[in-house]
Amino acid sequence: MNRMQDRRFRPQLCQTASLLALTIACGATPAFAQDQAAAPVTASAAAPQTTQPAPQENATAPKDESTAASEIIVTGTRVARSGYTAPTPTTVIGTDQIQSAAPASLADYVNELPALVGSTTPRVATTGASATVGANLYNLRALGANRTLVLLDGHRVAPSTLTGNIDVGLLPQALVERVDVVTGGASAAWGSDAVAGVVNYVLNKNFTGVMGNVQSGISGQGDASTFKAELSLGARFAGGRGHLLVSGEYHDDGAADYVTSRDWFKSYKVVNNPAFVAGNGQPRLLLQPGVGLGVATDGGLITSTTTTGNVTSSGGPLVNTQFTAGGSPVPFRPGFKTGVLSFGGDAQDVSQIIRLGSPVKGGTVFARASYDLTDSITAYGEFGYANVKSKIFARVYERDGNITIKADNAYLDSATRATMTANNLASFTLGKMFLDWGPSVGRNDREQFRYVGGLEGKFAGGWSWDLYGQHGETKFLNGDYSNNPITANFNNAVDAVVNPATSQIVCRSTLTNPTNGCVPYNVFGTGKSTPAALAYIYGQSYQNITIKQDVVSGSLRGEPFSTWAGPVSIALGGEWRRESYAATTTALDQTNAFFLGNFRPSNGHYNVKEGFFETVVPLLKDQPFFHELDFNGAVRYTSYSLSGDVTSWKVGLTWDVDSQLRLRGTRSRDIRAPNLAELFQAGNNLNQTINDPQLSRSYSVQQFASGNPGLVPEKADTTSAGVVYRPSWLPGFGISVDYFDIKIDKAIYSNTAQAVINLCQGGDALQCSFITRNPATGPNPNQITLVKLLPLNIGGEATRGVDFEASYRRNLSDIVSNWGGSLNLRMVGTYVSHRTVTVGGVTTEYAGQNANFDQNSQAVPSWRWLASAGYDSDHVGVTLTERFIGAGKLNNAWVEGVDINNNHVPAVFYTDLSLTFKIPEFGKGTQIYFAVQNLFDRDPPVAPIYGATGFLSTGTNGYLYDVIGRQFRAGVRFKF
Repeated sequence: MNRMQDRRFRPQLCQTASLLALTIACGATPAFAQDQAAAPVTASAAAPQTTQPAPQENATAPKDESTAASEIIVTGTRVARSGYTAPTPTTVIGTDQIQSAAPASLADYVNELPALVGSTTPRVATTGASATVGANLYNLRALGANRTLVLLDGHRVAPSTLTGNIDVGLLPQALVERVDVVTGGASAAWGSDAVAGVVNYVLNKNFTGVMGNVQSGISGQGDASTFKAELSLGARFAGGRGHLLVSGEYHDDGAADYVTSRDWFKSYKVVNNPAFVAGNGQPRLLLQPGVGLGVATDGGLITSTTTTGNVTSSGGPLVNTQFTAGGSPVPFRPGFKTGVLSFGGDAQDVSQIIRLGSPVKGGTVFARASYDLTDSITAYGEFGYANVKSKIFARVYERDGNITIKADNAYLDSATRATMTANNLASFTLGKMFLDWGPSVGRNDREQFRYVGGLEGKFAGGWSWDLYGQHGETKFLNGDYSNNPITANFNNAVDAVVNPATSQIVCRSTLTNPTNGCVPYNVFGTGKSTPAALAYIYGQSYQNITIKQDVVSGSLRGEPFSTWAGPVSIALGGEWRRESYAATTTALDQTNAFFLGNFRPSNGHYNVKEGFFETVVPLLKDQPFFHELDFNGAVRYTSYSLSGDVTSWKVGLTWDVDSQLRLRGTRSRDIRAPNLAELFQAGNNLNQTINDPQLSRSYSVQQFASGNPGLVPEKADTTSAGVVYRPSWLPGFGISVDYFDIKIDKAIYSNTAQAVINLCQGGDALQCSFITRNPATGPNPNQITLVKLLPLNIGGEATRGVDFEASYRRNLSDIVSNWGGSLNLRMVGTYVSHRTVTVGGVTTEYAGQNANFDQNSQAVPSWRWLASAGYDSDHVGVTLTERFIGAGKLNNAWVEGVDINNNHVPAVFYTDLSLTFKIPEFGKGTQIYFAVQNLFDRDPPVAPIYGATGFLSTGTNGYLYDVIGRQFRAGVRFKF
């Protein structure tokens, strides 16, 4: 950290230290869950039996003492059976692991698991004007967030977006006692969307007492601040028959600075090689630093001219003239031009305006009351509220050489006007990036309500049942940009002339329409905007969306009979669900008036009826080589009101050869039904820069995305097989290896505008039907004007690889009698050998590719792993963590030296350190903790986006790599 960074950091550190001191002094110390034995990090590693068995092995995750082991359901199965191990690998993250890492948010910790790739977070550094900015969306297996089912205590929650995604920032955090991550298909157990797996937040619903947590953090650069405060209260009443629980959480995460604040930012882009000629030994592409736009500058750049005879030229005396900040014309050195980009000259990088992180502020409230109506029946009700506000730092307004300036423009300098007169020029086109306006700043505001009421109980023979109804509602405001030009108003304001009657500068349109309100704008140079001109140019584009979900569900679990090997367990039930939404917007949005937004009003709904059955059948027990052999089978029948009927199923085996060695495997059919956006969205227009292979040039077009009610559910076939080894000769050690293979048929796929154009060029008639071009004669002949994006069941996706997990836990006193405390070692890793997408008969391999073409699921490193070493005693805890992302390529299809000069992305290690000091003198469970993330301030490698939005790339992949740098956190937690 340099001295300037030190100075920026010290005030924040002092503030944090003061806050902690005040918190301790006041006794308002926040939190740690409840007293419990240390829960292992993962269950699929089948951590050895030491002080506490692994959660998946017997489902004994952290729980209240009053909860029987037989009632615990680990998310890999719906069967509740003591001692049962589901064949589907399930990673279980306990409270102790979360607390020892002291993450800024629970999502930050979960996303470190190697099975999650390309998750959306507020720190991905994009300029997208998207409904997902500021959200935390889990993405298992890089199959997309809409194929990862997120649950809260085994219940669905109302979607946070029309695409069905769940922003986990809206879920209650303070009471989470464990997170179950099912890394395989689970549709037969939990329904649609569980193609890649399930992430289930399990709450400590039986907590009694008071616990809390206060944490503050800052980056080494003095930005990206974090703050959170949590408080939970639980009490019993009516002689213990009733229980009341209230929990709240508030967080305020500040924005990160512009990308130019980091020294790793060098404006890397992938560009065409100007020296390339077929056969000359030069690569056709370059990974090049210092790349910017060659068609626009901050002050304005002349890109073409038109004579009074209507002849357009990209050469001539004015082309490559730029305007200084003051508006004076000077030569522009284009350097090497490549499409809309250039390097080696005066080009400016429009991506310099990108923020490294979006600010997010909000909180959640969770309340639950339960009452034992009888000794065997309990009634309960839950209420959840969340309000999260995020800022969108979208791209700056930019016109790539398509602003028309006529010879009589009132703001034109005399020298340029004289040149136009001398050369009989009627107009020229100007390219300009409006960096002085700053990025368009919008917002994503989400407010969510959740109401649950239910009954649960038991009856003779160990049977248990539950019945509940749930209503969830998400209110979502998207857009509302602060500086979003109305295109027609901008064009009118730029076309400024002198009114011959008054000698005043006015808009040309005002001469014929005096009451149109137009205010002229000087487009030459920077800082020429007047408040009146901007008030006329800017407009407000937004949409208000209300998403509703209603659920009625019931289930029954028990053991109806036994075989020679043990009791047969079953779980069965049914569910009815209704998903609906309504979106409203402005009148101007519906006319495509804006640079960003252009939303459409829409609405829609569908109903789902489901029935499921699951069983565990012991086949053999206590036989030679068959210590235990269990069959697990499940089936679910689902009827969609729009998409038809579909059946999902699962079969699996667990085989304990002996007390040390376990084999397991599953085969399942999983589904994902089309979501509300894919079915009903009326669409919205965005400006998108594309490369037109037919005309061999780049320019901006309108893309229009809409829904398709004719979609049918995706179907996936999932296979997993693994081995778990817990050697008796090394107490405390366990290791597992699991193979996975997922193949998706009829995948719902929405192409990007560029992909539609490329597929059409390759002869795909369907994709050609989505493209509108100008006539062959007239202005801009054959130029694309519109690309329609429509979701279709035309894709196939697949992934294959291996998960590795190992853990070793040992009380040091077992090794050295005078030593106290325990040693905890763990490693979780994933190797992906295969991740393909097939569209239009073309299959693309993404495994081993560490950069994105256009979508975050297109970067899938071959190797990711997480390893940690921890020491824990009665007074102190220390954890050192290593995160690894393996080396890869920018594009698997490129050959280095032939297609590109450098196709290599190096491997990256990140080191995290956390310290915990336990202070029982200030209350039971009181702890002060400190954490440093990215301890050695490792810069992200060069891995730029290189698709249609490549000109906006920061030069790295924020979905994989840390773009913030070293971060510090400190806090206090307590419980009594």
